[in-house]
Amino acid sequence: MKNVAVIFGGISVEHDVSVITGVLTLNCFKNIGYNPIPIYIDTEGVFYTGEILKDIENYKTLNKKKLKRVTFFNGDNNLYQIKGKKHKSLGAISVAINCTHGEYGEDGSIFGLLKLSKIPLASPSLLGASVSMDKYATKLFLKGIGVKYLPCVNYKTQQDLLVAEKKLGFPVMVKPARLGSSIGIKKASNKDELLESVNYALKFDSKVLIEKCLENFKEINCAVYKNSKNEIICSPLEQPFFKGEILSFDDKYSSGEREFPANLEKGITQKIKNISKKVYEELGFTGIIRIDFMVKENNVYLNEINSVPGSLSYYLFSETFNDFSKILKENVLLAEKNFAIEQSLTKKITTSVLQLKGIKGGKGGKK
Repeated sequence: MKNVAVIFGGISVEHDVSVITGVLTLNCFKNIGYNPIPIYIDTEGVFYTGEILKDIENYKTLNKKKLKRVTFFNGDNNLYQIKGKKHKSLGAISVAINCTHGEYGEDGSIFGLLKLSKIPLASPSLLGASVSMDKYATKLFLKGIGVKYLPCVNYKTQQDLLVAEKKLGFPVMVKPARLGSSIGIKKASNKDELLESVNYALKFDSKVLIEKCLENFKEINCAVYKNSKNEIICSPLEQPFFKGEILSFDDKYSSGEREFPANLEKGITQKIKNISKKVYEELGFTGIIRIDFMVKENNVYLNEINSVPGSLSYYLFSETFNDFSKILKENVLLAEKNFAIEQSLTKKITTSVLQLKGIKGGKGGKK
């Protein structure tokens, strides 16, 4: 039976939400022909594995003494246990799924690590992950492919506060550029609130986005994945409801309500799905992502791309975990197929460059 590594946790304020996503994903691999291996990354960045990681109840008082510390090595698809100064193989990893949220995971870090270890990843690639993680980079990408988004200012210095006031007016939304789950976000209605909001966002990220505030809109979510036949599949659309001025952390994960499927005009629904497919294709995504939109009247604005959505958005695709297991299997099969193609590409060529004397830039070159 093939081993599938499910990686979750991580060095991020979204660590706890990632644990929920990881544990759910682990348990959805039961009875579909794969052996799920949990790889939990703690808040210090240490990797662990162990059977107790498959039960969400164990995280209330997680006993790391019952876990095995593990690592990967470049050029080797085995998972290794660290035992003092020695390393013991725990078996080869056939495919991995990234369930980390936030930086040091969702931003492409996990993809880079696994690529060096020659492990296929049934999750977004480096390009899709890194562009999605940075909200300003996302907007630059959207501009390039002609997708509508709200005007913004990329905050770097105090001067940008004046730029934002002139370009965007008030109110504005201030966001950490590389965080999710609505953490660090505030609305500013005047100069004082803008400065306060920027300073608050800077507690969570060194990069901050100031964005024009859209009011009286509908938030609409669409999840997307590509099956083993390379067909892009969109979920039905969801409209989450929020009590305050923004969709808060509690709205998303504790007390929020939603309308599913969302009650939208057929033309708007199709437009959102068409944009979702276009973004997925142009960024070369694989795995499951979720795209969040803002809809006001007939205008559709792309808000952000979640390359590793909470619980991998199973609730937008499936009524049961068994149904979601089939989608995960499709992702695994596609990852294996894409990896085989990648490995068949030419990676080496024979040259005489290193045999030449006086190579430009070389230590032994002429002065």
